[in-house]
Amino acid sequence: MASFSRSSQLSGGQPPSSILFGVDIDTLDNPGWSVKIDLEDTLLENKSFTQIEKDETDQSWLRCRVEDKKFFGCGDPDRLGEILSIFLSWVKTESDWLTVHHESSVEAELRHDREFWSALGDEVELAQCSYPGCDRRRIQHSVFCRSHHFEMMRSKPAPADD
Repeated sequence: MASFSRSSQLSGGQPPSSILFGVDIDTLDNPGWSVKIDLEDTLLENKSFTQIEKDETDQSWLRCRVEDKKFFGCGDPDRLGEILSIFLSWVKTESDWLTVHHESSVEAELRHDREFWSALGDEVELAQCSYPGCDRRRIQHSVFCRSHHFEMMRSKPAPADD
């Protein structure tokens, strides 16, 4: 588990204290355990997982699923080891499950461009874009439409045009 946590942190470039990547184990009030493991930017982020539900009694239960690039497991107080075993059995079916994905500079630039484009938001203002000849509306906090704002900031064409 420690190896998985370290490799997922490295793949995302986050510091070890980050809650974005890693393993989160907590107690439940009913009582029981809750496990959340972030799979984003690992080789496991798109791996299929068959949901598990074991409701034997009110005091003996366990549930595991993968959703939104995260593994979630919860169970009664005696099931923490079983939850972790289910996770490890699932990931070990991939021979390279600890491999860190290294993003190329081209991939990183494309990702940053998409993130910036997305962060610009929709063209919502009533005023028109100030770029000569453009009839689109401007975005919030700019005198330009989304495309022209992107082009002015990045000095290259926008990745998409709505």
